[in-house]
Amino acid sequence: MKNFSFSRDERLKKYNQIKLVFKNGRKYCGVSVNLHVRANDAPETKLGIVVRMSKAFKGRAVQRNMIKRLVREFYRLNKHRIVKGIDLVFEVFLSSSNMYKYNDVETNAFNLCKKARIWQA
Repeated sequence: MKNFSFSRDERLKKYNQIKLVFKNGRKYCGVSVNLHVRANDAPETKLGIVVRMSKAFKGRAVQRNMIKRLVREFYRLNKHRIVKGIDLVFEVFLSSSNMYKYNDVETNAFNLCKKARIWQA
């Protein structure tokens, strides 16, 4: 039976951990979403989410948190298909013109995982 939970052990919690992935990892660009991948020494995959916004769009916590929930949901449902032992950081660029739904996030994230060759069929 597959485990569809998303525990605290699977998260990149500190900014220093995310910064390390940005600095030493590989970057894969998509449509308003970037994926940063770095190998780690742990047996599990860890996920970090960064939402970037334009200055005119600041202060919209509802939209920021919605994007984070959607990316976490994609990871939670598909983590058994992602290669183990890596750190992932999804960098999402949010503006007033692009409002996301789960299908958009799923398509973008799936394409980036395939491009990064971390998706197991």
